[in-house]
Amino acid sequence: MGRNARWAVAGLVTAAAFAVPAWLCGAVVLPPLLKDPAIRWSLASTLGAVLGSLVVLWGHGFVTRAPATGTSGRAVQATAERAIAIGGDNRASVSTGDASAPAPPAPAPPAAGPDPAPPPATDTVSASGPRAIAIGGTNSGPLSTGDQPAGGQPGGAHP
Repeated sequence: MGRNARWAVAGLVTAAAFAVPAWLCGAVVLPPLLKDPAIRWSLASTLGAVLGSLVVLWGHGFVTRAPATGTSGRAVQATAERAIAIGGDNRASVSTGDASAPAPPAPAPPAAGPDPAPPPATDTVSASGPRAIAIGGTNSGPLSTGDQPAGGQPGGAHP
């Protein structure tokens, strides 16, 4: 549902949350208790305004919340054992192994060679292999799949 449609739904629900209780109290519930219509409708309007105010708070959250698929709007799924899929940006350590992620290495210079493969579809982030990590945004935190031996570095280099 689009943002404008959400605003329309929130507005209609807010109007109904005011009108229905105000009418029920003013026309059905309070007439046997209060004979003066000025007092009866003032009380009914106050109740409708209170309930409408609460629904306005709900409506704002309904309209401005992140999509159900994650903050990036991408579909996110992690289907394998210890797999992690992050639909947006990552700024924290991510580890699928038994130990925490190592400190981030210094940035590597750009590799020379053929152009890299085109990126995957922009609407899906999927981690489907065991201990896979898939990030749909940028990453600035250390990552570890737990595949390196203790103290080992990727690529077989050891300190």
